[in-house]
Amino acid sequence: MIKRVLIISLVVFIIALIIFWFITGGWAAAARTARSLGNPLELIFGTSTSGSFIKLPWQPPELVRGPDIADYADEADARILASGDEDQFANTPPAPRGAFGDASVYAGKVFIKESNATESGVSLEFIQLTASDNNSQPIPVTNWALQSAVSGARAVLPPAAPFFILGVVNPVQSVYLDPGASIFITTGASPVGTSFRENICSGYLTELHTFTPELANECPTPPEMLPMNADNLRTYGSSCFDYLDTLTQCHFPATLPGDLSSACRSFISNTMSYNGCINTSRDRAPFALPSFRTYLGLRAELWSNSHDVIRLIDEQGRTVDVLTY
Repeated sequence: MIKRVLIISLVVFIIALIIFWFITGGWAAAARTARSLGNPLELIFGTSTSGSFIKLPWQPPELVRGPDIADYADEADARILASGDEDQFANTPPAPRGAFGDASVYAGKVFIKESNATESGVSLEFIQLTASDNNSQPIPVTNWALQSAVSGARAVLPPAAPFFILGVVNPVQSVYLDPGASIFITTGASPVGTSFRENICSGYLTELHTFTPELANECPTPPEMLPMNADNLRTYGSSCFDYLDTLTQCHFPATLPGDLSSACRSFISNTMSYNGCINTSRDRAPFALPSFRTYLGLRAELWSNSHDVIRLIDEQGRTVDVLTY
């Protein structure tokens, strides 16, 4: 009698377990429970031989998730903060989600034309932007940003001096690119202390400073600055014009021949230099050139020396153009 009761109780218990098994999800529930079990070796010995969880047969290999473009921003900003250049990025537009973000209204109007991003050194690393010749009006590019889609590093385009004078504090303004105009964005500091618009006298700046890429050596020629006519021959002397014919463009002579008149020496000293050229030629048309030199003033390189994807972003964080190399 007791044996029969035990058998019936066992059968009922087994049936109840089976019913409970199906109610709670069967094998799937067992798998979920097993996946959440801690490693018993870690519980016993306080260490783990294969991470924090036991690898069970149905578990896939460890997956490596590639970071999102925007996820890189925190890492890049931390690197910038460590370098002491955080002020440069105070007004950086937020990085948009997705591959390259939404297209800007300026897409197709401003292009990344040339890049020296693979060069080592902040003074050699630059990117050139060019406005389309088909644009109907100037494009404002100050406060746009360049961002690496690989590292997340990004920098804001600064304003520039529209009329640069050497040796003084130059006021800066927002940069507007006329149709066909260009802007060179260099990672390092400006050789002359500020970003600036080029003009017909800018070639003289290479006498004392090094620029990458080089400034155009196309200043007004000495005969243009001092035309040879009867009045000037009487004032400056014929030897002055013979000497001016030997000078190259954008060159300030360190020494002068002894047979030059005092008027000729004074003219050369006051004219054959950057500021002297400006004083003489500022009313010539055209004086300002359709190109800007802007400098980010950073102490660390922004772009990879091997491969990178660089986005040009407008003030709304939308993509204007992309450079892949």
